[in-house]
Amino acid sequence: MKERKFLSGAEPFFKAGNSTGFLFLHGFTASPFEGRQLAERLHQEYKWTVSVPLLPGHGTEPQDLIGIGWQEWKDCAESEYRRLKKQCQKILVCGQSMGGTLALLLASHYPVDGIITLAGAVFLKDWRLILLPVAKHLIIYNKKSKGPDIRDAALKPIIPTYQKYPVRSVEEFIKLLDYTRSNLQKVTVPALLVHSRKDHTIHFSNLDYIYQHISSTVKDKLVLEDSYHIVSLDVEREKVYEKMQNFIVKILQE
Repeated sequence: MKERKFLSGAEPFFKAGNSTGFLFLHGFTASPFEGRQLAERLHQEYKWTVSVPLLPGHGTEPQDLIGIGWQEWKDCAESEYRRLKKQCQKILVCGQSMGGTLALLLASHYPVDGIITLAGAVFLKDWRLILLPVAKHLIIYNKKSKGPDIRDAALKPIIPTYQKYPVRSVEEFIKLLDYTRSNLQKVTVPALLVHSRKDHTIHFSNLDYIYQHISSTVKDKLVLEDSYHIVSLDVEREKVYEKMQNFIVKILQE
């Protein structure tokens, strides 16, 4: 069996701590690099047990995504949740982009104590999607023309992400979105939804759609004006972290 070599910075991250668990789920074609900084800060400040797993097919090379179904991403998220559940009394789940999709899906099926979505997705808006049923038979990969969607010029070149991805994997992402969207009303836990108006990857309208369709009575939004898509690392990351802290402290005290 071929040994998989991680992209630099794409390794999964886990650090044991106290009985509060924090699970971060990264986005499509991305890696744990998106959430490691957040997880390390929360561990350092609150001594939480933190986990940032690597989703199947990610963090190595694009061909490893070929043949990966959306259920495998779902299974990975659930497996990591169960790992935390064995040692934590309370669990908070945070996800970026497709990771936000998975966070919502976890909250619809499992007893988590709160969720945070960063540019969370339940649908895609891209005219090229109408070509997908044909394109998936003709084109193996789609190349990213502009690299990771982040405004921070210093971070953009060092983010470990795929520069191309299998076209068929987009179809799996859409299946995950459809399934999660149909389960949104089952989400009842406190929720913080973060999105930037300048996101070029996941349409900003996802924010209000999620807010309106989850059943949570405690829910809040943070609208960013200067960041692009990868809000956990982008130019307003301190604002995101501060909002997360306030949200988390409040719900854990209730």
